[in-house]
Order: sequence, then structure tokens, then C-alpha cells
Amino acid sequence: MFSKGSTRPPRSLVALIVGITVVPLATLLWLGWRLLEQDRALEQQQVRQRVERGADLVVSALQRAVSVSEQRLAAGSGPGADGAVAVTFRDGHVEASPHERLAYFPVVQPLPEASATTFARGEDLEFHQHDRAAAITSFRELARSSDSAIRAGALLRLGRNLHNVGRFEEAFAAYGRLSEMDGVSVGSVPAGLIGRYARCKLLQEQRQWPNLRAEALGLQRELWSGRWTLTGPVYSLYATDAAKWTGGESLGARQPEVFAEAVSVLWDRWMLSRPPARASSGRESLSVNRQPLSVLWQNSDGSFRALVAAPAFVESQWLRALAPIAKEQNISFGLRDTDEARVFGTVGTDGPKTVRGAAESALPWSVVTASLDPPVERYDFARRRLWLAAGFVLLVAMALVASYLIVRAVKREMAVARLQSDFVAAVSHEFRTPLTALRQFTDMLREHPALDDDRRRTAYDAQSRATDRLTRLVESLLDFGRMEAGARRYRFEPRDGAELVRRVVHDFRADALAAGYDIEFRGNGSAPIDTDDEALARAVWNLLDNAVKYSTTPSHVEVDLHNRDGQVFIAVRDHGIGIPAHEQAEVFSKFYRGEQARIRGIKGTGIGLAMVDDIVKAHHGHVEVESEPGKGSTFTIVLPAVLARPK
Repeated sequence: MFSKGSTRPPRSLVALIVGITVVPLATLLWLGWRLLEQDRALEQQQVRQRVERGADLVVSALQRAVSVSEQRLAAGSGPGADGAVAVTFRDGHVEASPHERLAYFPVVQPLPEASATTFARGEDLEFHQHDRAAAITSFRELARSSDSAIRAGALLRLGRNLHNVGRFEEAFAAYGRLSEMDGVSVGSVPAGLIGRYARCKLLQEQRQWPNLRAEALGLQRELWSGRWTLTGPVYSLYATDAAKWTGGESLGARQPEVFAEAVSVLWDRWMLSRPPARASSGRESLSVNRQPLSVLWQNSDGSFRALVAAPAFVESQWLRALAPIAKEQNISFGLRDTDEARVFGTVGTDGPKTVRGAAESALPWSVVTASLDPPVERYDFARRRLWLAAGFVLLVAMALVASYLIVRAVKREMAVARLQSDFVAAVSHEFRTPLTALRQFTDMLREHPALDDDRRRTAYDAQSRATDRLTRLVESLLDFGRMEAGARRYRFEPRDGAELVRRVVHDFRADALAAGYDIEFRGNGSAPIDTDDEALARAVWNLLDNAVKYSTTPSHVEVDLHNRDGQVFIAVRDHGIGIPAHEQAEVFSKFYRGEQARIRGIKGTGIGLAMVDDIVKAHHGHVEVESEPGKGSTFTIVLPAVLARPK
């Protein structure tokens, strides 16, 4: 066997490696690294200064552009370009410029509407006397009124009665006249919208699908154009039906809907903050339907003014002057809202960058700037570092090649010696326990020849168990040696795996019960496999032995065998100390013993699971392990099942 000193590498060799290669190499690498870091730091400092200077110029230009829009807003002017809308809130009133850029409003002023008593006679003929012909005549006379509100209410009722008597073309024409009216309402809804919608409903009833689609497209177009001043719920009701009739076809971007939602949010905030404590203004970023909007607002004298700008307006009016600055400074820039979502621009993650927050820049967004492709100064630095690094690489390569074989040989010697030393210590400890038991009981029998039969039988049983343990240990060591040498020969024959496992459990249960462990076997039918009985029995025995050894107190061990998907599963489950996750990949390595085994002084050689893995692989299977510290472990042998051979 190996001597104690064989586990240590030669001190002279270690000293030679450290003195000739490691110390000079480490010194050389440290000096080279320091030099490269200084060079890189100088380069980064120059690039960072350029990016910082560019960020200051970009922020200044943006502040000037935004101030121009704020001056126009304070003067009551419109946005002056597409992609934005200016709104003014006063008591119960919302004004928008341009008006058509809002699909709907938070509140609307009621339009003139005729009194219901005006149509009482016609409705009495329609609903009580059921004389629709007379009702049609009454409503037709009112439809000639010079009062547009009366005319609108009469046209709606005239169309309804014409529809009810089956005069669809006349009803469609009446609704057409109603759809052309503006400035009056019927049932608190603009008359023109009621007429358009009624024509669509009539075409739907008549199943005139092409005409319905064309009419609905017209309704959709006028809803989006802002022809009618509507509240959000009313707009949503009619827009939903229009989209259904058109098949969801869009005539363009729904920017008015986005603006309308943003204005509704601003209106709610203004109503909650009234009356304002003092005159105030602000710049902020607002996200509506995942579209970023930029808002400039001014709150004073009981009114609230705001400019709501889409990315198109921001780019054309505020960012247009930044392109020459970015090109001159060789930077890219981008705008981010308060949630760090992109508003404009894409900034790369490589190289130095700087962020000017909204609070720092007094802008609605954070401004991010970064260096673009390396300019000339970076190429100069890179060329110098390349030559410097090449020289260091050459020196390091020469030193590494010279010492590689020596270091490798020393590490292998140390690993082999350590494994062998640990193995010898573990085997010696395993032998000592049964030998001690044999000696104690032998001395007892020799010194007390007059023992009664029961005590003598107990001593003999204990000697038998110790002898069996020694036999199994010796056979395990011999089998492991043959496996390591590749001399183990397996004799595979078709067997019923369930019967084999049942026999192993029965044999193991005798020792386990004496120690207070309960071994339960659950088999699900037969399990036909090609196996070497002795080898597979040893694998199952080793798993049972581990289950008992690594249970802190006498407990229950379960052995489960079942077939599934052409495979046989033999699972051994204990409720012991468990295996940490970081050790589960190592437990099948030879001589490996976990940290808990060493701390708790659990006996073992470290070859049991290595033998299990080797035997199962020889049977064309594999071993799975599931474990959680403190809750036990489950080791499962998975073997391919074989088809029953014909007799």
C-alpha cells in the first residue's frame, strides 16, 4: 500500500515550478494588465468626455425647442404641426385645437334638442292608435319645420315608421337626410350620428352586406374625423359596431383615439386638483395604449392648457435640430419615459453612455446618449494595445508550455494518492467494526463456556452477521477491482426482475429488522428483463444499505417496482438526511462521500453507488436520484424491459 508521504507532491518539484515559472509569470501578467488598464482608462476617459459634452448639447437644444412650443401654448395657439393636439379646460368645458384630432371628449356641451311634446300627437297615433299611416303623415309635416331640432326628431320618427310598414327605401332616405344634419341632437346624441347609425342598422336587417360595409366605413371615417363631439362611452358604443360591420378594417392610424384617452386622463387629474394651489406648469411623458406621448401643461387662472404630442411631432418639431449635433459629436441619443420605455431612438449598450434624468434636464423624458462607432482616437489606442498584448501573449505562451506537463503530472499524482489514501482509510474502518464484533463474541464464548443456549445462540447470530458483512465487503472490493480493470464479465439471462428484487428485499430485511428498520416492497406484476442476477442483486443491496445507513433513526424504507413505456423502474426510497443539490451529481463518483456522511461519522467506502452506476450501465440502463435535505432520497434504477419470448 501507499505510505503516508506518498499523498504529498515532492517539495522540490513544487519549489522548482514556483521559482521558475509561477512567480515571474504572475509578475509579468500583473505588469501587463496594469499597463493595459491604464491605456484603456485613458481611452474611456476621452470617449466619456465626448459623450458628456454631446449630452449637454442635446439637452440644451431640446430645452430650446420645447420652450418654443410652451410659448405657443401660453399664447393660445395650436400645435402648428401634425401629430399633436392642444387642449384647454375651463369649468365644464373642453376646447381642442385642431378639434378633429380628438375622437371624443371628457365632457361635451349639450346640443339643441326638440321637446318630446312636439311629437306627442304623432307618437299617440303610432303607439296607442296603431295608425302608422297617420303617424307618417304627422311626422312628415314636422320634418318640413324650419326648426332644425324639430326637423331632426321628426326625421328619426318618420324613418322608424316607414321601416315598420316595410317602406325601406323611403326610410333609408329619411335617415339619409337626418345623417346630414349637424348642430342638433336626438336623445342627447348628435342627429347626424343617429342618422348614419340607423342607415347601417337598416342595411344590416336587409342583409345588403356590400352596402352595409360602405355605409359603415363612412360612419367610421366620420367618427375618427371628429365631426361629432362625443363622450368616450358614446364614441366607444358606435365605433365598436362600425368596426364589426367593416370587418375590423382600419382607414388609418387611430391617433385621435389615443389623444382622446390622454386628454381624459389629464381632465381627471385636473378635476381632482381643483382649485390649484398656485399657478404651475410641467413637462411629462404619458403612455396610452402602449404609445408614448409627451405632455406640456400650464395651470393658471382657473384654466388648464396642455399640448399632447405623439412621437411624430416630437421628432419633427423638437428633434430635427439634433441630427447635426449628434453627427458632430459622433454619438447616438434616445428618449425614455418615466418607465424607461423607449420614446425615440435606439442607444447601443456597448461603450460609454450617459443619462440625463427628467428631473435633471427639466424635460418630459430621460435623455440617453452613447458613443457611436469608435472614432480615430480609439483606433490609435487599439493599435498600440494590440502590439503590447501580442508581446505579453508570446511570453506567457512560452512560460505556460514549459510548465504545463510538470503541473499536470503533479496534479495527477496528488489526486491519485489522495483517492487511494481515503479509500484505504475507509476500507480499514469498515473492516474494523465486524472484526471487533467477532473478537468480542469469540472472547465471550471462550471465557464463559457455561452460557445458556439463548445467549450462546445470540452470540452465534452476531458472529454470523459480522461474518456475512465481512464477506459482502470483500466481495464488493473484489467486484469493484474487476470493474475498474474491465475484467468483470456479465452473464445476461431473461429474468423476472420483480422476483429478483423481492428476494433481495427479503434477504436484506432480516438485518434491517434487527436494527429497527422496516423494509416494504411494492411490486406491480412481473418485470421481464435481461440481467446478471448476482450483479443486479448487488446493486439493489447497495441501494438498500445506503437507505438504512443514511437514515438518522430507525425508519421506513420503501422499494417500488413497476413497468412504464417499455422500461422497468426499481425505486428505493428512504426518509433520511437527504443529499444537497450540489452533491447529487457527484454521488456516483468512486470514493466520493458527502459532507454529511463525514460530519455524522457514517461508515462507508465510497464505492457502493459507483458500483450501482457501473452495473446499471452494463445492463443498458441508468440511475436517477431525487433528494431534498432532511426529507430523504429516492434512487431509481431504470432498465429496458424485454418482450416475453415464445415458449
